[in-house]
Amino acid sequence: MTADRGGKRGAAARAVRWIGLLAAVGIVERGILVLTYGPVTYGDSPSYMRLADVLARSWLKGYDGTRVPGYPAFLAILGQKPNVVWGTQMAIGVVISLLLFFVTLRVTGSPSWAFAAGAMYDLIAAQVLFEANLLSETLTTLFLVGSVALALSLAPERRLRDLLWLAAGLGVTASLAAMVRTLFYFLPVLLLPFVWLAAGGDWRRRLAALAALSLPAVLVLGGWLAWIDGHYGMLSPSTMSGYNLVQHTGSYFDDLPDSEAVIRDTYLKYRDQRLAERGVQTNAIWDAIPELTDKTGLSFFALSQKMESLSIELILTHPLRYGRDVVTGWISFWKAPVYWDPGAVHPAGVSPAFAAWGWLGRGISLLANAAFLVISVLVVARPRLRQRWSVGGPLVLMAGMVWVSSIVQTLVDHGDNPRFLVPLQLVVVTTVLIVIRRELVLRRMEPRGS
Repeated sequence: MTADRGGKRGAAARAVRWIGLLAAVGIVERGILVLTYGPVTYGDSPSYMRLADVLARSWLKGYDGTRVPGYPAFLAILGQKPNVVWGTQMAIGVVISLLLFFVTLRVTGSPSWAFAAGAMYDLIAAQVLFEANLLSETLTTLFLVGSVALALSLAPERRLRDLLWLAAGLGVTASLAAMVRTLFYFLPVLLLPFVWLAAGGDWRRRLAALAALSLPAVLVLGGWLAWIDGHYGMLSPSTMSGYNLVQHTGSYFDDLPDSEAVIRDTYLKYRDQRLAERGVQTNAIWDAIPELTDKTGLSFFALSQKMESLSIELILTHPLRYGRDVVTGWISFWKAPVYWDPGAVHPAGVSPAFAAWGWLGRGISLLANAAFLVISVLVVARPRLRQRWSVGGPLVLMAGMVWVSSIVQTLVDHGDNPRFLVPLQLVVVTTVLIVIRRELVLRRMEPRGS
């Protein structure tokens, strides 16, 4: 008993040392960035800032629902000050790396591999440099990785009270992820079977855990849907769903009938201009909206509904073209872009170092994405590998989050698809690391020559 306790204390001490090293690496790295980089504004940033100003002045009065309110509320709390937002997102980045440590340690029991998973967040420039962007990805990553960490904390041996608090916390983090990025509205539903299995015990205990998970999701996500429907007559988390679908159907908007000539011809003018300038029609809709509302007499919200109905008609008429776009959008999801601004680097002479860091991180991400896809296919096709790698709840949950996201994002939008993976990139990397570690352990255990 004494030796067992001593072993546990030793393992805990080793884990603490690794955690301290990981936190130190993250803090030093971001300290260097403070001296060499700065906050960056992108095309979406002004809309977040505008909505943050609405929330700061009057909460939801006058809120137009073009975006879920999670990130605007975050900006409003921080006073919409770019440097304060950047500093907070850097602190969030350190927390994310520590959560990845916890997740990997929970699954593998290895502090060194847990450190590797957490350190990958700091090594991949696309993750760390995104903290400087006035965009929602870093906050989304926090809630997604936090949800994984809470989910892995559920266990049959926990007291019912503790289990219910953890399940309720999981419902909150999953709901917050959806309230920052609408893509993750599916997450509470995806978590239901995992919570059912992880709770253990009889059906009453399992149902109680499901109820604890579901209550925050129903209140938060259902409440937001009801608010949008009550104010704008749209059963959607965003009033821009129709415009997002045009990202798919705009390439064959020519096929709208003459009864829709005003909308058709106005949009085609902006689409063709976009094609001439950039070679793709993506995002032409955002330029066309002012003239479309002027010529049709429809409000911004009514026009979104109209575009949604027209797009659905076009998708039903051209299912193969829509399917092709879905496939190309899904492929783009895995491209691992690096969003950074050379103009924010100071002095400019260190910009090549940032570029090299970006390429290194992108290389790691692309390799991890390829490995993830190969592992997923092998696990489905070869039951022996499922057993060999102990593919159970944790890996299924993490892989499931990525796979469902990859499909949902391309069904509803065909714009900047590679951005949708950013919040889940380290979930992909961590999943691959866990499988690699299990394979290496098994190979060490196998007799030589076998």
